[in-house]
Amino acid sequence: MRNYGPRHVFMAIAICLLLFSPIIWLLAPVIVTETAYYIRDGLFTYVYPRSYWIYGIAVGAFVTAPLVLWLANVKKWTVFVALSLLVASGVCFYGAALGYFQVTEESIVYRYPFESQTQQYEWSDVEEVIYHVRPPEAEDPSWYTFRFKDGNSTEVNETRFVTQAQGKLNSLIRGQKIPLTYDELEN
Repeated sequence: MRNYGPRHVFMAIAICLLLFSPIIWLLAPVIVTETAYYIRDGLFTYVYPRSYWIYGIAVGAFVTAPLVLWLANVKKWTVFVALSLLVASGVCFYGAALGYFQVTEESIVYRYPFESQTQQYEWSDVEEVIYHVRPPEAEDPSWYTFRFKDGNSTEVNETRFVTQAQGKLNSLIRGQKIPLTYDELEN
């Protein structure tokens, strides 16, 4: 029977996490947002790009924790560093999970990452919507800017989910008699 030490266990954990970290980083934001903020009559739920960056930091800290224990051996200071990385990872996961943007037929609800207060606006509170259109060959996506009567605004990039709901969204905006401006952008 082979005698494996704690260092070998952390090596295996680190390698597995390294292999699966891209999948975790790309799927976690969508899965968390679609699970935690699901509403039956919602047109779409959007994950802010800032959340992806924060999830990336969280996954990086999560992967680095066992790497430290593997590469620097299991000592008191490496255990402290690894635990600190796990705590930082948890804080980043939690903060990133707070951010979302959701459109329903009745309202628009959004909250930025690490913010505790949710902003909710009825469609009657929307002053204008601007659709910034990029050419099809552009690398960056088109996006919507929602401006509210109280002076707040937020932007939503055109993702797959937004594109799928675009017809319903534009009809809803026009049905509410909200000005929808198309801003044609060049490359």
